[in-house]
This record gives sequence, C-alpha cells and structure tokens, in this order.
Amino acid sequence: MSIEAKALSRFYGSTRAVDGVSLSLSDDVQVLALIGPSGGGKSTFLRLLGGLEAPTSGSLCIDGENLSTDELLLREWRKKNGFLFQSFNLFPHLSARENIVLPLVEVHDWLRSDAEQRADEVIDRFGLSAHSKKQPGQLSGGQQQRIALARAIAHEPRWLLLDEPTSALDPEMKAEVLDLIQELCESGQKIVLSTHEMGFARGAADHVVFLAQGQKVEEGDAEALFAGAETGEVRNFLAKVMKW
Repeated sequence: MSIEAKALSRFYGSTRAVDGVSLSLSDDVQVLALIGPSGGGKSTFLRLLGGLEAPTSGSLCIDGENLSTDELLLREWRKKNGFLFQSFNLFPHLSARENIVLPLVEVHDWLRSDAEQRADEVIDRFGLSAHSKKQPGQLSGGQQQRIALARAIAHEPRWLLLDEPTSALDPEMKAEVLDLIQELCESGQKIVLSTHEMGFARGAADHVVFLAQGQKVEEGDAEALFAGAETGEVRNFLAKVMKW
C-alpha cells in the first residue's frame, strides 16, 4: 500500500486527535499496524485513511489517489474499502446472512442473487454456515465479529481497515478472530489495523506506526521496531504491554 500523509491533522474543538502526522509508505507494505496508548490517535488516523473522516488540515494520498474532502468523493472511496470496528455494528433485526447481503445490494449495487451467493461463500469460509439464519443477539461475541469480518471482505475490498477488532472479546474468541485476520494477511489482503495485540502486530504486520497524543512518535519495519525501538517512549510502552 502506498501512503503519503503530509502534516495530517484532525481536530475536534480543542482536542487534537491527529496532530500533524506525516508518513510515507511504499507499495511493498501489505499490512500496517497502528500501535500506541489508548487515546493516542490510532482510531482517528485509521478513519482518515478510510475516508470516514475528512482532515482538518494536511493532505493524504493513497495508492496515488489524492483523497478529497468532498463528501460525495469520500463516499466513493469508502465503497472501495472494508471496515471492522470494536463494536460489531450488525443490524440486530436482520439475520447474519442478511447483514452481509444488504450492503452488497444497497451500497455496492450487486444483484440480490449474486449477493446471497457471495454471503453464503464468506459465511462458509469463516465456519458459520450453521448460524447464517440467526440474528446477532443469538450469536456469541466471537461469532458476531466473524460475521462482521465476513461482511467487510464480501465485496473484495481494496483495503481492509480494522479498528481494535478484538477489544470486546474474551481470550478464546479473540484468538478465533485473530486467526481469521492472519489468514487474510497471508492471502494477500491489504490491511491497516489499530491494535493493542502486540504479539499479533509483530507477527502479522510489515510496518508499524506508533502514535501518542495524536502524533507519530516512531515508525518502521515491524520486527525491527519491536526488537529495538529507537525512542524511549516506545521502548517503555512495549516493555509494559509485552511484560506478560
């Protein structure tokens, strides 16, 4: 993935969620992990990359395409990507299958027959065929997140953006979802994820960006950064979160 961010900022009143971040990534990066303390700007930066938010200032170019601040153009960019959030964001009154079918039909203009076939394919891929007719309230947290992940990849997105995808899950369910994400990484899917799962970030990502207080503190090759971060702030953070 190619990313060129120049002094990228997103402010909410006096809160500087992202504050002048510049970043240059070459196209050989397939998986980018955003790490750092809670409230450091990871989720906001992810939303800027996905076009869910427009920057307050600065510029962003992705795969050679300058992201506009025009809402209609941002909508077109969003359609190219897949999103997975901390909360599952499934429609509670629809079946698991229909949660996948509906966006394909209404957002991506698929024929319903094609959307239903694709939904069955991704549900089966994630081992949930027996649960396809259930509503989200009848599924476990891990199953709901797997359905949300199936929905995110159903239209074969250019990028998959994952915002703390396991934060609401217990350890066993967390492992299931991380296994699926690892499978997607290995299949060649371009992924940007914000995460507190340092072991997963180290093993799955090509490149890591550490954000704190809305600013980029350090970035680099994932293995190199985890093995020997250059800044004391990053070293101290990793020492704490990887202690156990």
